[in-house]
Amino acid sequence: MKLSLPWKWFAALAGLLGALLLIVNVCIEIFLPPYLVGQIRNDLARDARLASELFAAKLAAVPPAADINAVAHGLARSTALRVTVIAPDGVVIGESDKPSEQLARIENHLQRPEVQDALKPDGPGLGSAIRHSDTINVDLLYVAVAVRAPDGNVQGFVRVALPLHTLRQTTSHVNRTVALASIVVGALAIPLLFWTARRTTRPLLQMRDVAARVARGDFSQRVPPHLSGELGELGGALNDMSAQLEARLRELTQDKAELSAILASMRDGVLVVDAGGKVRLVNQALRQQFELGDEVTGKTVLEAFRNVTLDELIAEARSGGEIATRELNILAPAERIFEVNATALRAGAGDRLGAVAVFHDIKRLKQLENMRKEFVANVSHELRTPLSIIKGYVETLLDPHPPEPDAARQFLQTIQRHSRRLEALIGDLLSISALESQQARLNFEPLSLRAVAQAVADELDRQAKEKNIAVKVEIPADFHAVRGDAHRLHQVFFNLLDNAVKYTHAGGNVTVTAVASDNDGITVCVADNGPGIAAGHLPHIFERFYRVDKARSRELGGTGLGLAIVKHIVLAHGGKAWAESELEKGSRFYFTLPRA
Repeated sequence: MKLSLPWKWFAALAGLLGALLLIVNVCIEIFLPPYLVGQIRNDLARDARLASELFAAKLAAVPPAADINAVAHGLARSTALRVTVIAPDGVVIGESDKPSEQLARIENHLQRPEVQDALKPDGPGLGSAIRHSDTINVDLLYVAVAVRAPDGNVQGFVRVALPLHTLRQTTSHVNRTVALASIVVGALAIPLLFWTARRTTRPLLQMRDVAARVARGDFSQRVPPHLSGELGELGGALNDMSAQLEARLRELTQDKAELSAILASMRDGVLVVDAGGKVRLVNQALRQQFELGDEVTGKTVLEAFRNVTLDELIAEARSGGEIATRELNILAPAERIFEVNATALRAGAGDRLGAVAVFHDIKRLKQLENMRKEFVANVSHELRTPLSIIKGYVETLLDPHPPEPDAARQFLQTIQRHSRRLEALIGDLLSISALESQQARLNFEPLSLRAVAQAVADELDRQAKEKNIAVKVEIPADFHAVRGDAHRLHQVFFNLLDNAVKYTHAGGNVTVTAVASDNDGITVCVADNGPGIAAGHLPHIFERFYRVDKARSRELGGTGLGLAIVKHIVLAHGGKAWAESELEKGSRFYFTLPRA
């Protein structure tokens, strides 16, 4: 089981206290008996010297005094010691534990260790030993003193002894007292140790909780400021670190939000790879362009995009220092053309962190460039043909031998016809240029669709009658008014009706109808029963200079800009234009306008 910090501190302190108390008890057990023995030995040595002075005169007598045993008994009673008096030859002549008649049965004591130590000439004349006494059957501490005459001869020995059971009792009593004191000290110290552990670790636990909250992104908690010493300094440093992290995280979050908003709002795709070439970030535009999901993160460029050229470009950007640029043709999931600019990402010290690539979708630019080239080519062709004819006829008329008047008149009529064609072409070019650049100002006002359509039908009446074509405006007189520019709507109807009359076979019909839609709009239809248009041409017929039958269109005098002008005028009115057709069944051209 994993202990918490307070319990660890408490266990450590309690263990330390227990170890100290154990050491105290062990030290007493080890050192107290020798100390007491030493003290007792010193006391016995003092008592032995005093006793030797008492027996010196009696031992000096020859023979020794007869009352030595009686004196030993009296001395033992007064001192509670065992007193033994030994003759120089080792014969016991006094024993406090034996009556006089039993002294003869006591073995010779000359070889006793304490007596031998007392006999040593270079010693202090004192000897001691601890052993079991066979005489009284107990362990005793013996101290013997040699009694010497003035000339140095040994007159005898006086030995005192103390039973060691007193020492054991004293030691046991001291051990019991110390053990009891240790238990009392431990019982009193444990609550104090627990309180100390709690009080000491509480700031650390608070710091741990604050650090854990900071790690989870919660900066609302702080370490209490009342701490002192090193813990106070640590708490203050932790609070400062938390405040700085919060500020930095707030800045990083704001920067990340701004970067995410910028990347999300960019129409260009952005790709970021790390130093290992793995995809790290893809913005929304690039995800949509390549139909990428979240699983692309962490993959290599080749795995994510399946494009070798892009992989080579990113590798070049990661290894080089300049911006690498490539034109990238993508066929799947949709055909696109990108101009990709890639450069290395570097840290402050110059270490490469990866690369970033920006995808510019230039398909529309390429299309516009192609349209521009095609437009220039078409305009050049449309201008060159009538100009060449006009130039040829003018040179013929200016010849030194001019043609006959009738031929000259035909030449002038041809010049006039092609001049009008040039005039119409230039007018259409100016109109579509003004509409595309939004420089044309429209005068919006409530208009009657029937009136505008009927005016155009009347203009084309002679042309229609020449081909026996009936042009009918089937818009009711009380039909909804529309909001539009009268001149521009006149152009719309004129171009649509003029095309219908031109391309409809003789004896055909052209009708103009209008219906109201649910969204406050008007849908107008110009229908004919001419040859129709193939389905493959319908998506392109509103493009500039697009002709279904180029030879017949030029033969009929068309500029190729009429339907493009119709589309732009309708768009300028907030509507849309489209066409439906079936071969040999006629065509229907639709456009929408807002109600007045």
